Amino acid sequence: MFSTGFYTFIKQGYLLYALVSRDILGRYKGSVFGIIWSIVEPIVLLIIYTVVFGGIFGLRLKDDPRLSAYALEVFCGIVVWLAISEGLNRCTTVVLENTSLIKKVIFPGEVLPLKVVLAAIVHQCVGLVVLLLGMLFLGRCISWTWLLIPLLLLPQVLLTAGLGWIIASVAVFIRDIRQAVALGTLCWMFLTPIFYTEDLLRNAFNGRIAFWLTANPAAALIHNYRQILLRGKLPDWNGFLYTLVLGAVLFLAGLWWFNKTKKAFVDVI
Repeated sequence: MFSTGFYTFIKQGYLLYALVSRDILGRYKGSVFGIIWSIVEPIVLLIIYTVVFGGIFGLRLKDDPRLSAYALEVFCGIVVWLAISEGLNRCTTVVLENTSLIKKVIFPGEVLPLKVVLAAIVHQCVGLVVLLLGMLFLGRCISWTWLLIPLLLLPQVLLTAGLGWIIASVAVFIRDIRQAVALGTLCWMFLTPIFYTEDLLRNAFNGRIAFWLTANPAAALIHNYRQILLRGKLPDWNGFLYTLVLGAVLFLAGLWWFNKTKKAFVDVI
């Protein structure tokens, strides 16, 4: 099954490339600013969260109390989270939006959720370029650990694709899943240390929910992105292995479920 999943990535590589390219270009077709919108969204969120949590509530990093350091921390988390959230939310409609392709027997329907997941990753990479420019502008040093970005993308893609396959399949039969996923990702975002520090979540309610910081794969991913991008350190290998194993399990489960249920798609759509 795992080899079948990677067969989709490799054997259908050209098809995936074409679909992802069309998805990105089609999203901004007719707009004035085009792909610049993929930069505007995280920057607007950065300003809002920095002003509210950094300016009004006075949140800061322990090792660097400057507002600019806090802003970079928030931006790094936002860029990664938006890719995860966008991929999952768009999977709720991707099958229904491509019924003409699904009805073709020879078309590999499993590439559709992958298409939106990878398109979200492309936008994440654009955001990371903005992060790099911001660090240079603020006089921050760029470390060789930036080269480890592909290492973290692996568990992120596995995790998001696995969940995306499950969501895309269920959405065909239960249309309410779209609202449920939107609400779920919103709750997940606020339970992930994106715009507040990990210590704040760890000490909340007298430490009663500290376990969630370890169990939350998004928290582990964002922590490791901050490690290699902002601090120039190697990732937390325990967190990396956790997200990698969990991602591989969800990848297998999601692909199995999608292939098991896709034969019934035509009868429903």
